[in-house]
This record gives sequence, C-alpha cells and structure tokens, in this order.
Amino acid sequence: MTKLILKTRQRKSAWLDYFIVTILIFMSGNPALTIEGRNEVLTVIISFCFLIMLYMRKETIATPRFIAVALIFSCVVVVQGFTFSFWPYRTIFGFLLRLFMAYAAVTLVKEFPRKYIIVMFYTCIISFFFYFFGILRETTGIDLISFLAPIDKLANPERGFHIFVHNYLAYGRIPPFSNQNPFRNSSYFWEPGAFAGYLLLAIIFLGMYKDKFEKRQYKNMLSIMIIALLTTMSTGGYVLLPLCLLFHVKLSQLTVKHVPIVVAVGLIMAMLLPVFFYMEFLWPKIKNEYVTAVNYGRGWEYSRFGSILVDVEYIKRHPFFGYGGHEKTRFMLHGGQSLEGMGNGLSDFTVRHGLIGMATALIFIGASIYRLTNYDLGKAILFVSFIVLALNFEIFLNYPLFISLMFLGGMSRAGPVISGAKVQ
Repeated sequence: MTKLILKTRQRKSAWLDYFIVTILIFMSGNPALTIEGRNEVLTVIISFCFLIMLYMRKETIATPRFIAVALIFSCVVVVQGFTFSFWPYRTIFGFLLRLFMAYAAVTLVKEFPRKYIIVMFYTCIISFFFYFFGILRETTGIDLISFLAPIDKLANPERGFHIFVHNYLAYGRIPPFSNQNPFRNSSYFWEPGAFAGYLLLAIIFLGMYKDKFEKRQYKNMLSIMIIALLTTMSTGGYVLLPLCLLFHVKLSQLTVKHVPIVVAVGLIMAMLLPVFFYMEFLWPKIKNEYVTAVNYGRGWEYSRFGSILVDVEYIKRHPFFGYGGHEKTRFMLHGGQSLEGMGNGLSDFTVRHGLIGMATALIFIGASIYRLTNYDLGKAILFVSFIVLALNFEIFLNYPLFISLMFLGGMSRAGPVISGAKVQ
C-alpha cells in the first residue's frame, strides 16, 4: 500500500513537472498567451504560483546563482534609470518577473532538460496533426481549418490564425503575415523560425541525455524532431542543425568500426551541400539580406543583418549598460518608435541590457551547461556558440525559456546529467 501511494505521488509530481515545462514554453513563444495585455497578467499570476510552489516544496527561494544574476541585471536597470532619467517600472518589473519565472521553473522541475525533450517531442506530434490540415487545404482544397475559427477568436493573436495549440500563420488576417508560405510548420509558436529554435534546443538536450532513454526511444525522438524541423523551412533551423547534432557524438566512444558510418555521413553531407545553395530560404535568402543591408537597399533595416547595423549605433553610444526594454529608450534614436521587422536577438538583447547583460547571460549559460555535462568544457563552449548563433535568427533571450538556461545544473531538481538511468 505504501509503495502504491508513493508511485501515485511520483506520477502526480511528474505530470506537474511536464505542466510547468509546457507553461514555460507557452509563455516563451505562444502568441495566444504572449500578446500585449494578456502576457503581463499571466506573467504575474504564473510567477506568484511558482513562488507558492517553491515555498510549499521547501525549495530554495533564491539560490546564490539567481541572486547574482538578479543583482547584476538590477544594477544595469538602475544605471539606465539614472542615465536617461526614466523609470519604466512596469517594464522593469516584467523583466525581473520573467527572470524569476525562468529560475523557478528550473528549480521546481526534476531533470528539466529531459522533460523539456519529452514536451517538445509531443509538441511535434501535435503539430503534425494540425499541419496536415494546412497541407490538405493547399493540395486538395478541403478546408478543415475554417471549422476552427471560433477557437481563433478566443486566442486572438496579433498575427496568424491561432488555435492555442497551432498557429496557421499563412491564414492570418494581417497582410504582411497572410502571404506566408502555407507549407511551413509553426506549431503554436509565433513563426516557424521560433519553432525551429526551440526544437534545436531539444535536439541538443537529447544528445546530452541520450543515455537516459532507451535506444529505440532515443532514435524515434530524434527522427521525429528532425522531421518537424524540416517542416519549418527555417533558415536558422537548417543552418544550425549540424552543430546541434554534434552533441550526439561522443568522440571518446568512436572506434575503427565507426569509420564507415563517419565516411557515409560525410558523403551524405557533401551531397546535400548543393541544396544549401539552391533552396530559396537558405543561401539565396542569407545573401540577399546581407547585400540589401550593406548597400542600404529598400527595407534594409528590417532584415536580421540590417537590425545589427541599426543596433550597432545604439551599442556605440551606451555599450556597457544599454538602453532598457521600454520603447522610449530602446528606440530613442528613432523617436521612441519600435522598428517592425525580423530583429536580431543578439544585438537586440545587447542594446536592451548592454554588454554587461549580454556577457552575464552567456557566462551563466555556459557555466550551467558546464556543470550539466559533468564539467565538459568543449560542450559548454559549443552550447554557448549555439546560443550566439541562434540569437542572430530570433529574439529568444527576451523570453523565459532561454533565460532559464542560466540556472540549469545547479543544486536543484534540474541537477547534473547522470548517465545510465533509462526512461521507461
């Protein structure tokens, strides 16, 4: 009887962990929850709930790592306030709450990376189901999506046709987004590139935690996530996939018998290289955005390369402490009006929080992965490289999921990787 009660409690705890991870992902990329107004209210409610859960579970409310990160960013905010004589309390409070939400989620969830993998795996499965509706509509004219319109009215995202669990971006009501490629899979994220970024993170974690899954389970998960990534047709997703797959290779375990496999993989990569230069959303897109930006062509400032050139002017003037997150200071060189466009997550975060904030994020993320991988410096550096490159495609660090990476691997329920334990 005691064993049964214990198993029941463990099962409930596991489901709660999955729910927390799902909430964190939703608050980091689901426009049905992150739209203006709704986002602020949910951030306060969720942060308060996490605080209560930390207290009830007798977890550490604030670890030294969290205190250090919070103090550094708080100091940055204070310097910004005095520099610009402007104190946007709502914006400041919102950022600090996201910081706490990220920390609390990692602290509350046992083996956070492993459960993140599983949540993203099922996210892929669900996305395939609704993605098929779009394919069916485009190829046969059979429209099942219109039946979901009542849900879209409840979700009410700023762009796209959203039903909480899937974003049909191509069927949005706003012209700039309604002409999107209908064959791209966004899942429930704000765009396919965002889905790709969160998938890449799951693929990295899967490589780090592969010993904790059965071999068949590991292969199935990896295959499904790669297929889902391919359906996004994301430039960043395709470019960064090879880097993420390096986390699945253990050089110390390679032997002579692996030589044919390595050679075969090398040949396949060589054969696929021309695809990179042929596919419209890969090299042609990158080249076009770069040329447009450096030549200041029409709409140059709206591309990712153009965003860097715009942000560099801000960084030059206030390099260390940045401008803050409020539009009045963040875009003060442009009259306090935000620039519509793709944006560059690396330069944007640097403008908002300065080089001190950017360095803090990267150093603490690297330290987290260093501990999480049992002090593997190579993987920690590789992971930070991934973060830097991924930020060039999307503004991931503006959301709690990527912020939470600063708190992994600490003395919490998301502790270091322990090889050998299998997931049934």
